[in-house]
Amino acid sequence: MPLRYAIALLLLTVVPLVVIGWLGSRVVARQNEQQRAQLQRLMRSRLDELDQRFIALSRLYQTQLTANLSQADRNVDSLRDLRRQSPLVHATMLVDRDGRLIYPERPATDASHDILWHAVLSELARRRPIGAADDSKPADDRLLTSILSRKLATGRRSTAKQPPRQSRWQTCYHDNGLQLALWLPRDDQSATGVVLERGRWMADLIQSVPDSGEKGESFALHNSDNETIYRWGDPVPDDDAIRESIRMSAPWSSWSLSYALPESSQLQWPTAPWLPLAALLVSIVTCLSLLGIYLMTAMQRQMALAQQQVSFASHVSHELRTPLTNIRLYTDLARRDLAKSKESPTESAASKRLDVIEEESRRLSRIVSGVLEMVSGKNKLRLIQRVPDDVIRTTIESFLPSLQHRQIRTDLRLDASRAVQLDEDLLDIILVNLISNVEKYAGQGGRLEIRSAQTPSDTIIDIIDDGPGIPRSSIRKVFAPFQRLDDSLESPAGTGLGLAIARNAARRHDGDLVYVTKRQGAHFRLTLRHGNQVKSNADVPTFKRSQS
Repeated sequence: MPLRYAIALLLLTVVPLVVIGWLGSRVVARQNEQQRAQLQRLMRSRLDELDQRFIALSRLYQTQLTANLSQADRNVDSLRDLRRQSPLVHATMLVDRDGRLIYPERPATDASHDILWHAVLSELARRRPIGAADDSKPADDRLLTSILSRKLATGRRSTAKQPPRQSRWQTCYHDNGLQLALWLPRDDQSATGVVLERGRWMADLIQSVPDSGEKGESFALHNSDNETIYRWGDPVPDDDAIRESIRMSAPWSSWSLSYALPESSQLQWPTAPWLPLAALLVSIVTCLSLLGIYLMTAMQRQMALAQQQVSFASHVSHELRTPLTNIRLYTDLARRDLAKSKESPTESAASKRLDVIEEESRRLSRIVSGVLEMVSGKNKLRLIQRVPDDVIRTTIESFLPSLQHRQIRTDLRLDASRAVQLDEDLLDIILVNLISNVEKYAGQGGRLEIRSAQTPSDTIIDIIDDGPGIPRSSIRKVFAPFQRLDDSLESPAGTGLGLAIARNAARRHDGDLVYVTKRQGAHFRLTLRHGNQVKSNADVPTFKRSQS
């Protein structure tokens, strides 16, 4: 098989696979992105569920401590008792409307810890939340920060009861980390407040997380420095994890929750999205491969058949050479014998018949030689000085008896009388094939018109008839070897090589043979380049013989 056909079949198979594979990879990547986004939404919802637990805990603290502060009111003794009796309370505070800390009083000792703690409480008092809650204030690292609790929809996020009076959360950093304070404002802008015991609310926070989760899940609680405070679930390697995190709700707004799953987790890949694509690709590969094999096999059969046909024509031409040579030999001997004897009218007629036999055998010999040259790929032209019109007249004279028998009229309009260099045998081969087609297909009582003209570099010959012509759909294939428009038993005999041989001969002469479309009949135009204008014919296609 020629390399270009093999490349074409390879492209027919490979290009669709590459395109489909690329599109499939895009689809798989998009599915992976969608699954990852869906998984992250699922992970965020799990984190939101955990956050709701912490919100419920803060609401519980808020309800309980607000009730205690309301009961203690601004009584210092009651505030002192609240600190001693409640394990959740680390310190109690009383602040006047100007933000001055009334209770606890400044420590009498010079202990740095007590003085520092009193300074922290004083700063809390000065920055206590007043008015509506504001959750938009950013946290100030290592400085006192006020964060007011938000109003929550009744019954949606927690089952705890709303406090009777609206209290406010406040956070600050001291000693070992985050400190929580709860304030209960008064109508006169004074307030009472408590600082929660860090160890207690940390324990309650950890205790509120689920005891166990799904296999492969990992949760973690991080402080404002992104340090892990507490982790639960199965450990997940950092290089094989999908992570999602959220900021916790007030009063732990500076802390975050994280959720990690391994890449290979079944939660992430409940199904394998590449399996349907792989099955589709395998089926397409199979179909394209079978199609390619079928096309290659069919093409090889067609090429083998064409080689057999060309080989047959070549062998037949070789076989015809010997009898043609013998016919010409014995014709010459018979003419010599007649020349030695006394001439009579009968002998004169016999001599004319012998002349016809010799002329036709010479013509057939030239045709056979032309076929053999084209089959063997020999492209050497035998250029001689000839008048194209003379060659046309000589050729048409040999067809006159047959044309007259079929009542086909001939109309010669010749205007190529200048002698030029051309290959007479090639021109004769072309004319014989074209005129014989008119003889076969023009029909009884038809008409044959031959025109010739010359330019400085070319000779142009038109062969026109008024027969049935060639259908428009068959014009492209009419010059292909072994192509016959009618293979029925009633059609004229032929091999389908005539026009292919004629066009090949014209192109060897650096010319061409084309079909000119007309309403009725057939019109072929032959162009031959004169000998001094003929270029190299190395690229002219030839019929190749089979090597078998």
